[in-house]
Amino acid sequence: MEEREEWDAANEEFDTIEEVDAVFRAQRRLSLTYGLVFFLVTLTIPVLSVTSPWWVNQPIWGGFTLNYLLVAVLYQAFYLLIAVAYTLQANRLEEELLGRE
Repeated sequence: MEEREEWDAANEEFDTIEEVDAVFRAQRRLSLTYGLVFFLVTLTIPVLSVTSPWWVNQPIWGGFTLNYLLVAVLYQAFYLLIAVAYTLQANRLEEELLGRE
């Protein structure tokens, strides 16, 4: 029969409630900041489409309007960039606050 090692809680490293709460508050603030930026950029596209005729009528490149180029290409690059930036910053924040580097 296989022997099991006993778990020694005294030698394990634990995060305190205060540390976890601080990380939660910092992550919440970071999430709300990035969420607000994403929401504002996303809201800007239809607002410009309704209020600015040049945005949807003026051809920029090969007959494509600025609105089409933004939605078809630049918007996808924006949300990929914001996702990578958020992930890197959130991971760094957690490592700094919990002291794991």
